[in-house]
Amino acid sequence: MAYEIRGSLWGTLCHDVREPLAGLELRAYRSTGDRATEQAVADEKETFHEVAEGERTGAPLAVARVDDSGAYVLTIDDKEYDGGPLDLDLYVEKAPRPRQDPTSKPRQLAVTTLQPRWRQTEDRVIAVWEYAIPNRFWCHILALFGIWTISGRITTCDDKTPIPGAVVSAFDADWLQDDPLGTATTDGTGHYVLTYLASNFRRTPFSPYINVELTEGPDVYVKVELGGQPIITETQSDGRKPGRQNVGHCFCLDLCTDKLPGGPETVPHWQQVEVFDIHPGNGQPGSTFDTLGYADPAGGAYVFGGTVTLRGNCPLTDIGTGHPLKYRFLVGEYTWTGAEDPANPPTVAPASLTPVTTQVTGTHVGYVFYTDGNSQAQSVSVVVTAANLDADGFVQIDGLPVTVPMYNPPGSTAVVNVSGSNFLRTFDLLELNTAPITALHPTKKPGGLPKAQAGETLPSAEQEPVRRYRVGFEVRDAVTNATTHTDQLDSIIFDNSAVIATLDLEELRLNGCNPLSGATLIHLLYTVDHPHLRNFSVTINNNGGSVHIPPETPSGAFTTGGYSFRGGASGPHNGSFTGGLPIDVSADPACAYSVNLGWVTRRYLDTSQTLQRLYCH
Repeated sequence: MAYEIRGSLWGTLCHDVREPLAGLELRAYRSTGDRATEQAVADEKETFHEVAEGERTGAPLAVARVDDSGAYVLTIDDKEYDGGPLDLDLYVEKAPRPRQDPTSKPRQLAVTTLQPRWRQTEDRVIAVWEYAIPNRFWCHILALFGIWTISGRITTCDDKTPIPGAVVSAFDADWLQDDPLGTATTDGTGHYVLTYLASNFRRTPFSPYINVELTEGPDVYVKVELGGQPIITETQSDGRKPGRQNVGHCFCLDLCTDKLPGGPETVPHWQQVEVFDIHPGNGQPGSTFDTLGYADPAGGAYVFGGTVTLRGNCPLTDIGTGHPLKYRFLVGEYTWTGAEDPANPPTVAPASLTPVTTQVTGTHVGYVFYTDGNSQAQSVSVVVTAANLDADGFVQIDGLPVTVPMYNPPGSTAVVNVSGSNFLRTFDLLELNTAPITALHPTKKPGGLPKAQAGETLPSAEQEPVRRYRVGFEVRDAVTNATTHTDQLDSIIFDNSAVIATLDLEELRLNGCNPLSGATLIHLLYTVDHPHLRNFSVTINNNGGSVHIPPETPSGAFTTGGYSFRGGASGPHNGSFTGGLPIDVSADPACAYSVNLGWVTRRYLDTSQTLQRLYCH
């Protein structure tokens, strides 16, 4: 019976703010020695260390990769494991930041010895382990990868109200020149995390020939903008104050201001696509979108399909005039200079953007509060649909009529109009339905690739190309129709195309029900193709588990920057039924087998899929 540990892993920054350890590996080893029980209850400061060469003997019992949310599932299938203590290590090949020192090497760190508290379920034994690496240890790990961090909160000075959507720019007050370290945008709680490298502050006007920095760290000062307006403006002298000079790898910096254009909630801003900040712009230092439009290019290199949440804030009214505000999103598509080319993304920017009018799903923009027929306080969700958008795609939340239940008499309702006195907003501006946007292009291979063509490579005319879009955000005064605010994400990738995948065996083409008794080879026929494939693999299993796995069987995976990766194909069927890829099965025992072709795309929140063929040997 399998043992399974579930949980999440985080690194701790200033104010106990946590970031998920996305992409790191959790490795479990059987704890050995006389001190296993003692170590299982020891303080983390006594167990956390870098694993020395030769300290771990043999392969780990299990390995789990932490996903983008910090979650992991560690499954131990070793039949000799009896539920005892485990030594848990983190293997860090790449830190979960957009940049790191290119010369840094992978590290393995011993975290703790854990005696899981197991709980029996119907088909497995489960335990839960949640862990946040303390700040000093996490900063040490980041430093091993050449990563420097400034983090903290931006608030108002009087009542410490968080300021979301503020752009924080940090600089090094150098004697020769002021080096920009990077930028970051505050989240809904006013927190920001800014990442930079030593090369950002050790360069001079003569770099790369002469790099000069007489002290270890930079002398930090910052500038903060909200809605394009400066709200905090520090100078070089601030970078030379005590506590700001020669800062370390992890520097906590909280700042406050009362210089706000109204207040944080009075400034319109579009801040995120799903969880990815749109500022700074595509390809800029600290940006989560590269110039092509891929999100988190150094990590997931995500594209988007289906419904995509656009997040930010639009006040009900303008603080200056008191007039209601309305907002909309607009979309334009990049094209090619000639015919569509699946080998290269389009580069011709859209000449104009078209308002989003019907490509919307129900968006929960907030709550309206009211008193029902029983004199009880109540609230209901305010949901914007395509019916609430005008012909130009604008939606006005102020004054929006919302039908609410009154409960007395039973079944009765009333209409409440949204106003500043009864409305609490969420962070969601619009749920953009990308399917009708990408559906303007007919599918290149409708119905997919028939099984009879398994193993064939798709011709370019049947390959789906990359489709890039530009998305704009516009706010207008609902009375004068004057534009008060605009924003734009220069490039983003929308993709709702299906993966073209098919799987077969040459031997089953003669007789799909004929056992392959005595066969020494089977011939795989597979095709998998998609412009944004993350990985694919073929495995052969029986009831005892995996019998043939990569690299014996085919596989492929996207690597950072490798945007040409689309999948693979075995080669087609031939007249002698020996086409495709031969696999040696001469040592396989008599049993029932499944051939499995699995894949997952880089579409944000996409899940893995599998095709299967069965045979007996």
